Amino acid sequence: MARRPRILSIPASAPFLPTLIEALASDKLFADFPTAGDPLSLNRATIYLPTRRACRLAREAFLRRGGTAVLPRLIAIGDVDEDELVFADAGRAEALTVPPAISPLERRLVLAGLVEKFANAKEIASGDAPLITGTPAHVLDLADALARLIDDMVTRDVDWKQLDKLVPDDFDPYWQLTLRFLGIAGEAWPAFLKEQGLVDLSTRRDALLAAEAERLRNRAPGPVIAAGSTASMPATARLLAEIARLPQGTVVLPGLDLSLDNESWSKIGGTPPGFSDPSVAHPQYGMFGFLNLVGVERDEVEELVAAPLAIRDKLVSEALRPAAATEHWATLDGGDALAAGFDDVAVIETETVEQEALAIAVALREAMEDPKRTAALVTPDRTLARRVKAALARWRVPVEDSGGEALSESGAGIFARLAATVALRGAEPVPLLALVKHSQFRLGRGEGGFAKAAVALERAVLRGPRPAAGSASLIQAVALLRADIDGGKVHRADQRTKLDKWQFDAADELATALHAALEPLESLAGQQSSLADFAARHRAVLDALSDHDDGEAELIDTALAELAESGAAQSFRMPAFEYPAFFERVLAGRVTRPPEDRTARVRIFGLLEARLQTVDRLVLGGLVEGVWPPQMQSDAWLSRPMRQQLGLDLPERRIGLTAHDFAQALGTRDVIMTRSMKVGGAPTVPSRFTQRLQAVLGEGPWKLALQRGEKYRAWARSLDMPETIARIAAPEPKPPLAARPTRFSVTEIEEFLRDPYSIYAKRVLGLAKLDPVDTPPGARDRGSAVHNAIEDFTDLYADGLPSDPYAELIKLGRKAFEPLAAHPDAQAFWWPRFLRVARWFAEWEPARRVDVDTVFAEKRGELEFLIGDRMFKLSARADRIEKRRDGSFALVDYKTGNAKGAKEVLSGLAPQLTLEAAIAQGGGFEDVPAGSSVTGLTYVQLKGQEPPGLVRELSEEETWKKTSPDAEAVRAFENLKQLLLRFEDEKQPYLSRSRPQFRQRYGDFDLLARVREWSATGGVVEEE
Repeated sequence: MARRPRILSIPASAPFLPTLIEALASDKLFADFPTAGDPLSLNRATIYLPTRRACRLAREAFLRRGGTAVLPRLIAIGDVDEDELVFADAGRAEALTVPPAISPLERRLVLAGLVEKFANAKEIASGDAPLITGTPAHVLDLADALARLIDDMVTRDVDWKQLDKLVPDDFDPYWQLTLRFLGIAGEAWPAFLKEQGLVDLSTRRDALLAAEAERLRNRAPGPVIAAGSTASMPATARLLAEIARLPQGTVVLPGLDLSLDNESWSKIGGTPPGFSDPSVAHPQYGMFGFLNLVGVERDEVEELVAAPLAIRDKLVSEALRPAAATEHWATLDGGDALAAGFDDVAVIETETVEQEALAIAVALREAMEDPKRTAALVTPDRTLARRVKAALARWRVPVEDSGGEALSESGAGIFARLAATVALRGAEPVPLLALVKHSQFRLGRGEGGFAKAAVALERAVLRGPRPAAGSASLIQAVALLRADIDGGKVHRADQRTKLDKWQFDAADELATALHAALEPLESLAGQQSSLADFAARHRAVLDALSDHDDGEAELIDTALAELAESGAAQSFRMPAFEYPAFFERVLAGRVTRPPEDRTARVRIFGLLEARLQTVDRLVLGGLVEGVWPPQMQSDAWLSRPMRQQLGLDLPERRIGLTAHDFAQALGTRDVIMTRSMKVGGAPTVPSRFTQRLQAVLGEGPWKLALQRGEKYRAWARSLDMPETIARIAAPEPKPPLAARPTRFSVTEIEEFLRDPYSIYAKRVLGLAKLDPVDTPPGARDRGSAVHNAIEDFTDLYADGLPSDPYAELIKLGRKAFEPLAAHPDAQAFWWPRFLRVARWFAEWEPARRVDVDTVFAEKRGELEFLIGDRMFKLSARADRIEKRRDGSFALVDYKTGNAKGAKEVLSGLAPQLTLEAAIAQGGGFEDVPAGSSVTGLTYVQLKGQEPPGLVRELSEEETWKKTSPDAEAVRAFENLKQLLLRFEDEKQPYLSRSRPQFRQRYGDFDLLARVREWSATGGVVEEE
């Protein structure tokens, strides 16, 4: 007579592995297999656990307990290995021979090729519309979805022929097309595997499990225990069922719910009559099906130990009961009987994810106050995990993050992706800077060997508008900038003029070496090639860029080598531009984990890693919908009704698995649950698990839990909160006299008058605002191009105009616009404006020169004068100086933006032209004798709109009737000397925004002066 299956359970609130090991070592599992006191007795026992990590944890638990000389044989069901099974019974080695599994990467690529090949096939496409469109990365995503479908069909024993039973006309046209494709794939894929002598990994796994079940059935090996598995896969369930029936076999389930009433229990699965739509989202769904499989009633299952937190377990059972049975909540006495189970639970709700991470870090840090305690964070949110780890670093708390991270997000993965992006997408400035500043960037030198060169290259050509595409353009851009600076083509206010020769040399060296390193991959830019070719060249580029060698870099090198040698990759072609995104997708499924730190008492787990773990304090983080539980993702190939008809898992199954993880985690005595009320500025929805808990508990116990969590929020807020908050005052720097500048340009004087602090920042502190990286060309770039063209024209034809001024202006304009060649959008927008400016200027210039004798363009001048005991120098670069036929002079300033108004000039707040006139009067310009009269001050606006050009003769405006340019020049110069004299007193501070009239924007140094802070509380400081 067959033995009745033996199934036990360990309550969720009992530590699973320690309880299991204690029971095995103290004869509680097998009455006919005594182990107590015999250190060699366990060598005949076999324990099946869910994962290799669980096996390692069990091994450590055995060693901590002691008293055992030989450990039992530990086998991971989830990662079952043929060698392990053969080793158990050498005589059956031949029977266990299973074809090798296709490598995961090769399978992905072959399936991607299959998807791409058949997507546009006539027998699938409807008319001219292809079934699948998108990038190669999108095709790989669809191939991954197809691989998951194949695994699902293997796992659930669904034959491809069952697809024929689905009636296409019952579904949307899209699903009809996918069924046609799957019909072809269902023939092509098995045929490919058969030809190669391979099988899917899931097929191999199930075959090995079936072979192991047969071995156990035919040859009882001694005590056998299967523990910790929920038997969610049919092959696993069949193996566990065989173990349960062995003479010395036992299955130990994790957290089987024995408190749920029978009526509600029956509503979990689909086996009982009348329940055709099972509650797949229920945490007990897998174990419900397993008990039905072995024919064991739930009340026949014995708990191995009494639940330490029986009320907590009951509370969780009630909260997670099947949706069809939630009417039982109405019979609860307001949750009061269960509220005691929530006494050790704290709830933290924060405004942002950053606050949530810091509160979690504080809670974990508090647990470390007791040197014997351990703590862990469990979360499926890897971003939250990284934030918590970073927050714990402030206390130097060692953290073991066993959840790992995607290889694509590791340091080596990011570096590899950046290298491909830079090489194949035109060396865009942002990824280029990220590459050359990466810690793994070497180029034949040690770490940081090119750090100064990277900064020089950034300042020279990567800030502001980007250079032309390709790394070779960097070499050209550096050389062009050096030539332009030497030729005076770059305004001296441009910070690039401050670069030293060694910085240009360093930038040139880096650009040259980078171009050589990127060449193998960059030579394919703009072309199509095979994935294998891209991978081989990518590998060569990484070898040239970095000699950094660590575990992550080796994984990247292995992945690229596998791609380069893959037969499927040889035939998979794509445009070069698409390769970086495709490569990132290839790495996304690979996980890298740091070496284990056994000294760490704080750990971070993913949901899979947290199973069967035991710690003193457990924080459940990211409890919002879409994270825990995860967002349900529909199948790209089969709709939900299709999957249900075929007997495949529904999308809600993932919710049930995470629900079981949640229920097991709440078995820890000291639990903290957290969520952020906003993520990325958008409100979140609390996890359905916590909503159910709140519904069962009622408002009172939940508020108490929030109050228990409030202290962690308060501690987190106080970490960066100053003891007192003082109102900030406007800055009043008073540098010593020797540090105060004595050289000024006329354009700086307006800044000096309005905002002395900016002069302090620039000339005393030596600071400068840099352009952002890779900014689109702006007004300054347009202004420079127009200015250069007009100035070159004025300089070339100072003594007489050409026969066709417009044609000559166009010729000079094309040369001036060459730096914008890499920006066709800017060219398309600004060049037509310049054409209008050129036509207007070609008509205005001849008329202007009727009363002009000589024209000087870009004339430099300076004037020295004494203030107190120090000599000062005022310099200017006049756009245009005209010598009129009556011997007087006029000053013209070209503006591609708005020109200053007459009132602004007369008020002294816009003294550029009047101070240029003062320099002219003092003989500071060559060819302008001292004592010359200035009779004209003119702004010429060259916007290219309607009208294209506009002349503003300040000296002819109504407000100038009582004065003259000569008089205003004298007055402006006197005002300047008074200003400089006032700042010769060391008690005079350089105030911020002292005269903001007519100012429409904030200055470059207002952030440094913290203007928005002190002006909001004290107003703008006015200087008399």
